[in-house]
Amino acid sequence: MIDLFEKLLKNRGPLGMHSKESYGYFMFPRLEGPISNKMIFRGKEKLVWSLNNYLGLANHPEVRKTDAEAAAEFGFALPMGARMMSGNSNHHEQLERDLAAFENKPASILLNFGYQGMVSAIDCLVDRHDVIVYDSESHACIIDGVRLHMGKRFVFPHNDVTNLEKQLERATKLVNVTGGAILVITEGVFGMSGDQGKLREIVALKKKFSFRLFVDDAHGFGTMGKTEPEQEKNKVFKMKLIFILEHLPNRWH
Repeated sequence: MIDLFEKLLKNRGPLGMHSKESYGYFMFPRLEGPISNKMIFRGKEKLVWSLNNYLGLANHPEVRKTDAEAAAEFGFALPMGARMMSGNSNHHEQLERDLAAFENKPASILLNFGYQGMVSAIDCLVDRHDVIVYDSESHACIIDGVRLHMGKRFVFPHNDVTNLEKQLERATKLVNVTGGAILVITEGVFGMSGDQGKLREIVALKKKFSFRLFVDDAHGFGTMGKTEPEQEKNKVFKMKLIFILEHLPNRWH
C-alpha cells in the first residue's frame, strides 16, 4: 500500500512530469493584447489557433457596447445561483426560443458551455441497457461523456461508414438482448481536423438500423452554408437529425 500523495509525487503523469518546464508554454500559456487571430505570447506576436472566437466578434464594437450596457443594467452577479435552483430568468428562456427558431427546432436548452452540454446530454439520454456508437475522432467532451456511460460502447474509425454499419450490427444484437436503444454520436465539423462528418450517409443507415443520432455541431454552427438556399437546404436536412448540440462561437447577446 502507498500513500496517495506519495504516488502522485512519483508518477505525475505525462503533463505533470514536465510541469516546471512547460508552465506558461504548453500548460497555462499566457496570451496578451486584444482578442484576435494574432496575440502576444512570450513577448512576440503569434498566430492563435486555440480561441473560441470563430467568427471574430469578441471585439466587435456592437458586442462590446452590449457588454457594457448589460453590466450597467444587471451587474455581474445576476442571476444569483444555479439556473436549476434560482438562476433562471426571462432572458435565458427568450434566448432558448430564439435559438430554437434559428435552428428550425421545437425547443432548445441553454447551458454554460459546450463541454457541460455534451457530458450532461449523453448522461441524460442513455442508461446501462443502451449502446453508444461513436466516431474515433470525436472531441474530448464526447469521449468524457461516453466514459460515464454504464452500458456498452463501440467506436468506429473516423468517418468510416462501412465500419459504422458493422458496429451497428453488433449494437443491434446486444440491445435485442438488453431491451435497450442505440445512440450514434458524431460531429458536424470535427474540431480537431476541420473535416465534416458524413451525416447524410449516417442518416441513410436509419433505413436499415434503429438508432438515434446525436451531432455535436459546435464547430459548424454559424459558419456552414454560404447562401440562403444552402442554409434552407441544411435546415431541412437537420430536421431529420435527432439531437444537435451546438455552442455559440462567440459571446452572443
